[in-house]
Amino acid sequence: MLHKLLFSALLVFSFFSCKKGDTGGSASVTAYVNHHGKAINLPVIYVKFDAKKQPSDPTNDYDLKIQGSHDNHAHIKELRYGNYYLYATGFDSTAMKNVKGGVALTIKWSERRLGKEVQIEVSE
Repeated sequence: MLHKLLFSALLVFSFFSCKKGDTGGSASVTAYVNHHGKAINLPVIYVKFDAKKQPSDPTNDYDLKIQGSHDNHAHIKELRYGNYYLYATGFDSTAMKNVKGGVALTIKWSERRLGKEVQIEVSE
């Protein structure tokens, strides 16, 4: 009886301690931001954990904010498997316009220790 109780407690604990769509894992994502095929330098990427759709206010309702580099990408490290929504903002110096857009991303269990690339197409 005690073994069954301990096993049940361990099962419940492992269920609740298994976080999906969060940091603390081994997966990494390189997000490239483009506007009409042109690289957007210094994008800001907002990451919403455990989401498949864009939040109603993605620049305020986010779990992680990443500043991108001069060559249109940002590295998002230490992610767990799960669902994410990536929302990017930036400035297109050719069109002289602010741009924004997002994409849903899923990291599968089998990809939990790998690197992944994603393209975020932004618009005015």
